[in-house]
Amino acid sequence: MPHEEDVSHLLTLSEDELAHTLEMTPVHFAEIARTVARNPGSTIEPERLRSSAAGKRALEGLGGERSAPGIAGGLDMGLTIGEGGMGIVRIAMQRSLGRKVAVKTLRSKMKNEQATLRLLREAWVTGALEHPNIVPVYDLGLDEDGSPIIVLKHIEGLAWSELIGDAAAVKERFGAVDLLEHNLRILVQLCNAVSLAHSRGVLHRDLKPDNVMIGRFGEVYLVDWGIAVSMNPDPTGRLPLAAEATEMAGTPSYMAPEMLGTSGKLDERTDVYLLGAILHEILVGRPPHLGESFPQIVTSILRSSFAFPDGVPSQLAELASRAMSRSATDRFASADELRKQLEWYLRHRGSLALSAEALLRVEEMRRELGTGGAPDVVRDRVHHLFAEARFGFRQAIRACDDNEAARTGLREATEMVVVFELERGTPEAAAAALAELETPPPELAKRVSDAMRLREADRQRVATLERLSAQLDPTTGQRTRLVAGGMVGVFWTIVPEVCGWAYRTYQPTPRWMPYVLTCVFLGVAVLVGLWGRESLSKTAVNRRTQAVGLAMFAAQLALQVGGNLLEMKLLHVFILYLHTWFFSTVVFALFVDRRFGPSVAAYFTAFVGACIAPEHVWHLMSAANFVLTANLLVAWSRPAEDGAFLMGRMRERRERRELARKRSRGAR
Repeated sequence: MPHEEDVSHLLTLSEDELAHTLEMTPVHFAEIARTVARNPGSTIEPERLRSSAAGKRALEGLGGERSAPGIAGGLDMGLTIGEGGMGIVRIAMQRSLGRKVAVKTLRSKMKNEQATLRLLREAWVTGALEHPNIVPVYDLGLDEDGSPIIVLKHIEGLAWSELIGDAAAVKERFGAVDLLEHNLRILVQLCNAVSLAHSRGVLHRDLKPDNVMIGRFGEVYLVDWGIAVSMNPDPTGRLPLAAEATEMAGTPSYMAPEMLGTSGKLDERTDVYLLGAILHEILVGRPPHLGESFPQIVTSILRSSFAFPDGVPSQLAELASRAMSRSATDRFASADELRKQLEWYLRHRGSLALSAEALLRVEEMRRELGTGGAPDVVRDRVHHLFAEARFGFRQAIRACDDNEAARTGLREATEMVVVFELERGTPEAAAAALAELETPPPELAKRVSDAMRLREADRQRVATLERLSAQLDPTTGQRTRLVAGGMVGVFWTIVPEVCGWAYRTYQPTPRWMPYVLTCVFLGVAVLVGLWGRESLSKTAVNRRTQAVGLAMFAAQLALQVGGNLLEMKLLHVFILYLHTWFFSTVVFALFVDRRFGPSVAAYFTAFVGACIAPEHVWHLMSAANFVLTANLLVAWSRPAEDGAFLMGRMRERRERRELARKRSRGAR
């Protein structure tokens, strides 16, 4: 068979050169060109039917069956129901069995040895191939003129070519509402008939819808075995050998490259090509090789490269393309293999339709991702399409577990969403999508894993910052801190005046008096702390406030112990209290709440004033403590929120009291 580059060269050849390339005489080439121009679907007969000696002996073997009236004597001939270039078919009544039959004989102008052998070979092949899809031969012989006469089953029906594209006629005759499925089931039966012929070593060489009869009840019959050849040696001489069939033969519109006769061996894959050509006609509505001239048709045959229009199921397009591969080794190995693929498609057609629809959603996803629209809009649209595609693919796989197109489509759509979510910075969504794949791609799985680790690290950092923020949030527990501080502040403001009165009244003042004062302060602080412990322990601000207070009392206690050991005057010890409170307030303002600057100033002023006028230390203490309490109330209070909170609490109490009164009345 010519190489691909030789095909383009054929376009530049003249008709004489092309005839020489195809090993034809110019006269024969011109005759074929005219025939094809008139009817592209006509069958090209071999120029020379080799009448071997064995073939003549087979013909002579029928001579003994000739009788005076011939086998036609038992037939009542009727109307002509078919007529071709060589033969004629009449309907007849077979008197012995009382049944209608079809009788095929030669036309009066075609009664010669070659035509006789051609007709008889068709009968011999058909008779030897007993199959439900091959027309049975009832009888064979010669009439009184020595012309062959074949008695066949009478088929009440039409050629497939008259129905293959007529959905209305198919529905009317057979009730089939799906023309594609109807034609595919016919093709499956045709594959069965061809498989049987191949098992007997016979090639048909002229498979086409014209040579398939559809009976009245949907029966399928493969007819016209006139140019069949044998792949095995035939000692009876009834069939020519495929190895000797070196001339162009067949129907150009469906022909395989090796059937041109230039090169290539005829075998089972030749008929597979013709079956693929019929599938092409089912899908596209026309045979695969058409052209305005015979050279164009020959070029199409040699190229055997096909493009299918949109709407043709991709699985069937792949089957047809493979069956019609230019190289025979690339085709299906047998008609039975093609049949199995067609039956698989018919069984799982619904699943394939679902996956095809889902693939359209995947294409929409791809287009949506390339639009560059608003991120949120694109994400919503992509996920909507992905949900539809995923549902379709899963339904397709559920209907057909070996639907690889659905599995591949689901994997592709999922990977698109995973990559999309990774690029958006949402690895959680990417991981959720990737988890739906049974065997995720390692590279993509690693990208998702790395992104998840980074996201977890970010999440931990954010959580740490949130905890720190909560710990340092001065508003958390602020109301409890306000109440507690207010109670301690009021007590602290009053107590120095009481201590001053006791100091002036009781002289000499006992040395244990400062210890009592400190213990009272500490006791009040502890009680208040226990009251608000749940809220006061929540944040670092509250804990630091308590820590500063405890540190101040500890420093004050140490001052008292040191003062007693040094036998300092109690008045001087109380003055140093102000210094301790000043220092504690400085620490609090620097490290807890800088709004307490006024309190720092108040304690500093009180300490200096007490050093100047020690007798006023008690008044200065109360004044400084008052400033601290006021500072606390101003800094930590939120009038609007606190007012609303108090009003709510009061309302709740009133409601509880009212409910209690109602229950009390009901009990009575």
